[in-house]
Amino acid sequence: MHHRVGILGLGVWPREAYLPILAERNDVEIVTVAARSEATRRFAQEILGSGVRVVDDFRDVFNDAEVDAVMLALPNRLHLEALEAAVHAGKHLFIEPPVAGNGAELEQAVRLLGEHEKTVHVDFELRYLPVVETVIAVLREEALGEVLTAQVRLCCNWGYGGGGYGQSVEEDGFFFFSGAWYLDLLDVVFAASPLDATVAGGRAMNGPLMDHGWATLRYPGDRIGQFAFSLVDVEEAAVTLEVCGSKGKIEADLLAGTCRWRGKDTDWRQRRTPCSQPVHGFAGMRESVASFFAAVAAGRPSPSGVDVCCRVHQAVAMCAQREGSTRSR
Repeated sequence: MHHRVGILGLGVWPREAYLPILAERNDVEIVTVAARSEATRRFAQEILGSGVRVVDDFRDVFNDAEVDAVMLALPNRLHLEALEAAVHAGKHLFIEPPVAGNGAELEQAVRLLGEHEKTVHVDFELRYLPVVETVIAVLREEALGEVLTAQVRLCCNWGYGGGGYGQSVEEDGFFFFSGAWYLDLLDVVFAASPLDATVAGGRAMNGPLMDHGWATLRYPGDRIGQFAFSLVDVEEAAVTLEVCGSKGKIEADLLAGTCRWRGKDTDWRQRRTPCSQPVHGFAGMRESVASFFAAVAAGRPSPSGVDVCCRVHQAVAMCAQREGSTRSR
C-alpha cells in the first residue's frame, strides 16, 4: 500500500524523527507540509524537493485530496483545532501527545478522536520498544502472578541548569509537557484508567516548571503505579520499568533494551532486545511509525489508538491537577 502523507509542523522533532524515518520507507510519499515561518517553508522545499506542496496554513493539508494520512507535530495549543479539522477531513492521523494543551480542552479532544472514523495513532513510542514487548509477553505468561505494582523512572539532564522551556511549557506544567509517554507505560501494564493520583515534586532549576518528583496512581484492584522523574539529573537520559507481582518481578532498562525477571523460587532470566538502529528522535520512533502505517494498511485500530489515548490522558489530567495544586504551597 502506498501512503501519501501530509506533515503538520516541521520543527526540531519532525526534522529529527519523521523525515529520516519516512525517507527509509519505499511505501511513503510526503505530499504536503505545513509550516508557519518562511524559513521553515524554504527548508522543507530544499530538503523534500519542488514536488512537495508547502503551505503556511495546516488546514490546507487536511483539504488536500492527495493526502490520505497526516502526521501532526504542531504546538500543543493547536492540537484541538487540528483534531477538529482531521475529523471533518477524514484523514488517518498520527499525533504527538498530548492531544490537548490543557485539562480544559482534553474532554473535547478525546470526544473528537472517538468520532474519527479513520486510524488514530498516538505516538507513545516507548510502548513499541521490543523490550516493552518482552515485558508484555512475560506478563501474559503470568510468570509474575497477579500484578501488584509498576514503577516507571525517568532521569535526564534535559533541565539541568535550566532547560529554557519557555512560558507555554511552564504554564502547561510537567505532566502535559512530558508526562504522557511515561504514564503510557503504566497503561501498558494495567490497561485501565487510574482511580486517583497524588503528586509530590519540586522546582529546582526551571522556574515554575516541576522538574523533579513522582506521581503515585491507584488503579482498580488495589494496584499501584508510580512515575518517578527528574529533569535535573547530571547524567544522560535513562528510562526504566519495574513490575512486581505476587509471584515475581521484572526489571527493564528501556533505552538499553535489556530486561530480567524471576519468580520467588527461580533464578533470573535475562533478555536483550534493543530498538532498531540508528535511533531517530527517540528510542521506539521507527517502531511506532511502522505500527501506524501497518494499522492503516490493514484497516485495523492502532495499538495506541483512542481507548489507550483516553486512559493515558485521564492519568495526565489527574497528575496535572495535583501538580497545579502544589504551586501555591
